[in-house]
Amino acid sequence: MITESLKEKIDQWLDGDLPVEEEAQMQQWLEGTPEALEFLSDRALLHQMLAKSAAWDLSSLKVNELPQTRPWFAHPWMWVSSAAVAGLVLASMLFLPNVVASPVELVQKTLAEYRPGIDRRYNVNVELESGLYRSRFPRRTPASDSKLWARGSSFVQIFQSSSGELVWGRNSEGAVWFTIAGKSAAIFEANEIPAALQELCDLRSLEMTSLLESLLRDYDLEYINREQKVHTLLARPRAAAGHSKYGAVEIEIDPQWPLVRRITLERLKDKRSLAVVSFALEQIQQRDASFYELQSHLQEDAFIYDRGSRFGKRSELLREFLLNLRSPKANP
Repeated sequence: MITESLKEKIDQWLDGDLPVEEEAQMQQWLEGTPEALEFLSDRALLHQMLAKSAAWDLSSLKVNELPQTRPWFAHPWMWVSSAAVAGLVLASMLFLPNVVASPVELVQKTLAEYRPGIDRRYNVNVELESGLYRSRFPRRTPASDSKLWARGSSFVQIFQSSSGELVWGRNSEGAVWFTIAGKSAAIFEANEIPAALQELCDLRSLEMTSLLESLLRDYDLEYINREQKVHTLLARPRAAAGHSKYGAVEIEIDPQWPLVRRITLERLKDKRSLAVVSFALEQIQQRDASFYELQSHLQEDAFIYDRGSRFGKRSELLREFLLNLRSPKANP
């Protein structure tokens, strides 16, 4: 149901009298109220007829004698009228898809358009011992930032610690590796990854395809913000979904492309909040496949420990790696 107040604001918008700060709200009204978009089309047609009616004496016509209005797309002259009406037609065309685009449909479209073979760089922020939308107390563990490059299930993450640069990743075969300052490294094949290292990968890496599929399958989605350039959705896990490694998820999508700009998710362990992790897209750039291999991040004289190394050596290095990971480098 369209209100009289909204009708007045639509007329103000058509006349160019609507304050700029109210235009974003107007878009949300039009997107969420199909009757408002229909009223806009009829009023736009009437405004245009008034502008072209110098030869008419409209004051002498009765309401039922006015020309019957039709949708704007049924009038060819609407396409060649003034620049203002042309802009209105374009705006209406942009609004129409959003009127019917539910949160589920937007995520479905984003998933369909996603290209896993393209390299993307994210800034990753991890806040430990914090719950999304729930934590109101100071965190005992400070937030930490890192850079994540991702291509499909492969990734490379770079983190600055008190002992220097830490780099770890997963290659196309599923092997997980890490290196401390490029001087020593360990690699675990896909079938021998320790639980602590797998948990680290789950916490700090991002597999967009599987995440979007999970949102569609196991979550209830709703809009919490719908600006012109970014739509923000809140996803809450369904009770029937069972065990999940994610709790609440907030996702920002550019609807024009569509493209995921940011994801903030609650990481769970044994159904309790472990951390809140945020991934903010910074760059899209094609990189060589070798970038996701351990050798690309080592010094020439680096020590590499694999399955054939002395028993326990990789475990010792993994312990050192995890300790360094928990010691973020102080900001200058």
